[in-house]
Parts: sequence; structure tokens; C-alpha cells
Amino acid sequence: MTAGDFDGDGRTDVGVLYGYGVQGDGTNRTGLWKFSSTGTGFNAPVMSWDSVGQTSWNWSASKLG
Repeated sequence: MTAGDFDGDGRTDVGVLYGYGVQGDGTNRTGLWKFSSTGTGFNAPVMSWDSVGQTSWNWSASKLG
């Protein structure tokens, strides 16, 4: 999970990587979900990126610290 202004509106949003695990074709699937700030809370999450159709995502590279 990380925070930042991902949509340029001046409010802090939240981004979360979600690991879907190994898929039937042997690749690892990962999705990036964004929770946009409303100013007093957050909107429902929206998938902003999906590793499907790209190279297999190395989940170990996502761990911070």
C-alpha cells in the first residue's frame, strides 16, 4: 500500500498492489487498485493496472522493506 496524489487533484489517494497468484499459464498476476480521495474519505477501489498480457510479475520485487 502506498499513498500519493495519483490523479492530480491535490488530494492524497491510496494505491494497493494485489497478488492474484500463479495463473493457469504459469505467470504471476498482479493488479494495482486505486482508492481516490473524496476529501473526507475514499471512493470504491478501481483497478488502474493489471499484469495480464504482460510479462510475469515478480511479486518479491513489490515488497517494501
